[in-house]
Amino acid sequence: MNCEMSETRMRILQLLKMRCSMTVNQLKEALNISAMGIRQHLFILEKEGLVEYYTEKQERGRPHHLYSLTDNASNLFPTTYANFAVGLMNEVAKFNGPGFINKIFRSRMKSQLQMYKERLDGKELIDRIKELANIRDEEGYMARFEEDENDYVLTEHNCPIAAIAEEYPHVCEIELGLFRQSLDTKVYRVEHLMQGSHKCCYRIPKTEDSNSTKESSTDEQV
Repeated sequence: MNCEMSETRMRILQLLKMRCSMTVNQLKEALNISAMGIRQHLFILEKEGLVEYYTEKQERGRPHHLYSLTDNASNLFPTTYANFAVGLMNEVAKFNGPGFINKIFRSRMKSQLQMYKERLDGKELIDRIKELANIRDEEGYMARFEEDENDYVLTEHNCPIAAIAEEYPHVCEIELGLFRQSLDTKVYRVEHLMQGSHKCCYRIPKTEDSNSTKESSTDEQV
């Protein structure tokens, strides 16, 4: 992100990226600063074209503003030089055919699998998932770990390879296979950035016979 931007405004942008939209009161509670302070930061971010809002009507009381990121704000988050990578792969496909790109993806994922397993092996399932979230966060996916009664949940709020996935969607299925093999358990993708969600969300049953989720994608082996 812009090194000249204040730490608070950076944090506001990160929260809006992760939660899709928030009110002033929600931002106030998350950052523990006054509503007036939040509004001042939002005003600056609006002027810079990074934040916008719409009015949500309430059944009772006054309507409130929901703030979210603009398309311009996407450039502030890691993209791993995606446009260059897509262009390069398109050139490779011209000479070797589109199937060759999938071979490249699989080879890359095998290297990732080896690295992931070095950090995950020997841990209990919950610790493997937490460590996977740490790895993905380090790679720019803004990954977070949570759990509920039936499932562990891995959520990714950013996709550094979004431009690549749009051009070559098969990479998402290979990535899902990477998670399954890394964790050595069932993994279900229940939300997907490439299908209109603002995040990718994966559920991992706490027990093998859990029927709490339904698989939304086909199995893919790395």
